[in-house]
Amino acid sequence: MSSPKFKLTPLNKLFSILKVELKAVSEESLVSVENCVNGILSKDIFAKYDNPPFDNSAIDGFALNEDFKATNRYFFLLNGLLKPGVDSHLILKKNEGVKILTGAPVPVGATRIIFKENTTEDGEKVYFLRDDEKENNIRKKGEDFKKGDLLLKKGNRIKITDLATLIGSGNSLLSIVKPLNVGVITTGNELSQNPERKSRSLIFDTNLVPLRTLLKSWGHSVCEIGSVGDNLDLLRSKIFDNLENVDVFVTTGGVSTGQEDFVSQFLNSEGQVINWRIAIKPGRPFICAKLGTKYVFGLPGNPVAAFICALIILRPSLGRVGGEKTWFKPFSFKAKANFEKHKRSGRTEYLRAKLNQEDGVVSIYPFEGSGRLSSLSWSNGIIELNESKQKIEKGDLVDFIPYESFF
Repeated sequence: MSSPKFKLTPLNKLFSILKVELKAVSEESLVSVENCVNGILSKDIFAKYDNPPFDNSAIDGFALNEDFKATNRYFFLLNGLLKPGVDSHLILKKNEGVKILTGAPVPVGATRIIFKENTTEDGEKVYFLRDDEKENNIRKKGEDFKKGDLLLKKGNRIKITDLATLIGSGNSLLSIVKPLNVGVITTGNELSQNPERKSRSLIFDTNLVPLRTLLKSWGHSVCEIGSVGDNLDLLRSKIFDNLENVDVFVTTGGVSTGQEDFVSQFLNSEGQVINWRIAIKPGRPFICAKLGTKYVFGLPGNPVAAFICALIILRPSLGRVGGEKTWFKPFSFKAKANFEKHKRSGRTEYLRAKLNQEDGVVSIYPFEGSGRLSSLSWSNGIIELNESKQKIEKGDLVDFIPYESFF
């Protein structure tokens, strides 16, 4: 029977624990709208102006003041052309119209704007060929949002799709939670930083660059503290030397229960462990702890396990510490399995998978080893099998998470 100390925590329970334990960094930073994407709002955003700022035309055509009581199906065309960016002091009387371009201010008295192709001109008169009275084709002032409207809430992560709204509402400067400064430490005597491997006992460090890239894509700053090999004293020194300089530490390797798994040893002896050893595959030895006021997230050393744990656990955890309002959950959808799979009940598994976009069928990488680097480039997402799922047959619907949904 396994020791209670090493009882694996179900992933959903881990998330529940982290949602309570992880607290946001409170420092604020003022940024321009040009540099705000991925920032987390520290204040609610309100519109400073109406959008549209004035009534304007949605089409090229004729603005007219329609006499709804008239039986004739024509109106009198006035001279001129109303253009965008040019003020107009024209006042339309009953049964009068004028040419207008898309975006131009609508003249006083206009009841609607009609398409030119639905009419025919005969001198100063314009006759209707067919009517389009279902739409008035006028963009009304403030129909999108009005001055003072709440646009984005505190704690929301700013997306590229928010930029037009922010600019159009007059919000050129934004208060965001200061991006996390994440200190990254790699462990393992076997890792080589040299692109020319000169020893048969060394391997390339394939975790640092992907992890750094992930962190930056999530809007964080990265402080590369360096490699500490398998050296407890150096690990301790590197962490305490940088304790005041970073907001969060992320390590790779050394988190299991082996003789030289010094990250887990250090955190168990000198930190406050929040959780350790998760019922997840790959990535079981993931550890999260607190050292003073700073959080430490220990990823596994195997590159696939480190990458998957970063996506599934690190992404929402750093979001919470960085002030994100909601717990991040990646977008997923159902896809038809082109494989069979039997798994252990009680743990969540993530399978490297490739979705065929032509038929919506998903396949999995044929080998499950966490050291198979090519499996990541082969796949375009992962399949999530929850802890209760035990058997997948060909044709079953499974939950597919595209990699793009994490960025």
